Amino acid sequence: MKVEIKFLKNEDRENLREIIENETDTFLKEKGINHEAVVSFIFVSESEIKDLNQKYRKIDQPTDVLSFPIWENEAAIPKKGIVNLGDVFIFENRVLENAKQSNKSFEEELRFIVHHCLNHLIGKHH
Repeated sequence: MKVEIKFLKNEDRENLREIIENETDTFLKEKGINHEAVVSFIFVSESEIKDLNQKYRKIDQPTDVLSFPIWENEAAIPKKGIVNLGDVFIFENRVLENAKQSNKSFEEELRFIVHHCLNHLIGKHH
């Protein structure tokens, strides 16, 4: 498994990196997904997430997270070789706001978001 993570201003946020990598590893193992899977998590600004939301969902406002899967559903994901599952864009400030509104820690909300997005990347939607 390879998790690519890009933070705003190329800062290294080891605590967030660890949460994302652990949650992704656990999720992929539980789902029996290829151990050579690649997932990218990109932290973006409010204006970047708003632009992406407008372009791809026609919603002119920022959101907490957007997932862009490569595969239509879990059955389409190759069982062998290096497999890119897709990209996840995260607006950290909105995740923090959601955590406060839900009386959760930021770390709990981030785990929830990562798990939720990984489900989208394998074709499971709500």
